[in-house]
Amino acid sequence: MERLYQKSGIMSRAKKYFLPYLEMVTRPTGRKLLLLLVGMVVMQAVTSIQHLYKWFLRPLGKVSQNAYYYLMSYAKLPMGKFAAATLRKAIGVIDEKLAKLPVLLLVDDTLQEKFGAKFECWGKMFDHAQRNGSSYLSGHCFVALAVCVPVMVGNAMKYLTVPVRFRVRGDGENKLAIASEMVGEAMEVLKDVPSVILMCDSWYPKGEVLETVESHGNLDLIANVRSDTAMYDLPQPTGKRGRPAKKGEKLCVHGDFDFTPVGKCFTAARTVITNLFANPVHMTVTAHSLDDHKSYRLFLSTLDPQNLYAMFSRRQEPGADAAQLSWLLPLKLYSLRWSIETLFYELKTFWSFGSYRVRSKHAIENFVALIALSYSFVKLIPFVDPFFADFADASSQTAKFAFADAIRKELFFADFVHFLESRHISSDFFLDFDFSVFLAHSS
Repeated sequence: MERLYQKSGIMSRAKKYFLPYLEMVTRPTGRKLLLLLVGMVVMQAVTSIQHLYKWFLRPLGKVSQNAYYYLMSYAKLPMGKFAAATLRKAIGVIDEKLAKLPVLLLVDDTLQEKFGAKFECWGKMFDHAQRNGSSYLSGHCFVALAVCVPVMVGNAMKYLTVPVRFRVRGDGENKLAIASEMVGEAMEVLKDVPSVILMCDSWYPKGEVLETVESHGNLDLIANVRSDTAMYDLPQPTGKRGRPAKKGEKLCVHGDFDFTPVGKCFTAARTVITNLFANPVHMTVTAHSLDDHKSYRLFLSTLDPQNLYAMFSRRQEPGADAAQLSWLLPLKLYSLRWSIETLFYELKTFWSFGSYRVRSKHAIENFVALIALSYSFVKLIPFVDPFFADFADASSQTAKFAFADAIRKELFFADFVHFLESRHISSDFFLDFDFSVFLAHSS
């Protein structure tokens, strides 16, 4: 197997990229881990470890299939440290010109349907999307953490989304606690980043997640919140003696906001006080129709829109029109949260996210974590290694297919050269070379 790293440029570059992960485990485990990660990139579909072993891993060494099953099911891979390494790689590709822009953390959960009740943590769960025509789905619930970092692609700036970690919600576990723990671990790596914004849907801005946001000075929250969230006006000075009021008059989302038509929607924003945070927050309200109260959506931002405007503005000081231009920025930035839904779609469609056949919770999390690492590889390596710079603006599946084709060719020729070097080479040998013998040797 060592000859592959010496004679295969793509394999050696892949090993260099994955080296921070491989150094966290023993050398034998690192070798198997590297081949598993590369195999997940090369194979169009990974239906099982047996499938991956038969069509990719077996010709590359003398490691048995059971060794890979053991690595997946019983090896104590440091997933927390792997997630931290992915975060460090992600923030390492931020251009100096974009250093003042915020780094985004995305939290969400996704359901994966699985047939058969032999899987650990398997259960019947409510599915609001009704993927199979029913409001309930049998399978697993994954809580996911992703990071969005600003990068330069040509002359344009874009946010690159990379998965950081997936956790299976076990029996009796709370999604809020899982999300809070993952965000807290991520902030240990991002503690020196000037501004980090956590984005999530209306299920997560509560409990442990809000406590995590308040415990980090460089972490803010932009989230969708329930339409019946209690809101209060800022307290007005009364001139009377005694303790000043903490809240003003209670506000109604339908009557106390001044809506402005923006495209096909109506939008309004104002600074309010809620029961979620002690300090005032910026609340943005959208509605397709002012008469249809069910169409109202509320979005909360703990970050002042003018401060957000200053981050994205090229000028050192915001102009007089900053207030007019900045009030929609939290809503505009929140639209980037949809990239985690795109991430789920790509992983499930092109990366065999739900094809695991291992049964234990530990093994399922290991399998999904390796899928996420291989996905991160094709997303980040164009910004890490200039050799792959042409794929910076390509989709993950385009890069996956291109890398897979290149790796297959290089492994083929590396094996072909080794086949020739291990035999007596003469002019008669090349004339009488039987290609079927080489194919039989390689299979």
